[in-house]
Amino acid sequence: MAEKAKRIYEEFIQTEAPKEVNIDHFTKAMTMKNLVEPSPSSFDMAQKRIFALMEKDSLPRFVRSEFYQELIK
Repeated sequence: MAEKAKRIYEEFIQTEAPKEVNIDHFTKAMTMKNLVEPSPSSFDMAQKRIFALMEKDSLPRFVRSEFYQELIK
């Protein structure tokens, strides 16, 4: 679990990660702290922040997009 958690952190959470997600510094720091002793809930805070951002920003933009509007016709 520790190795998998480290890979997830390095690929998505850490600053300048190859597929870095947009989360605040506090959430990144808390996630890093949670990985000292990884558990199934280590990424819960980051996941909640990402879902909230998607709900408030990405999804509404997608629904208004020309691409989506054409798709639902």
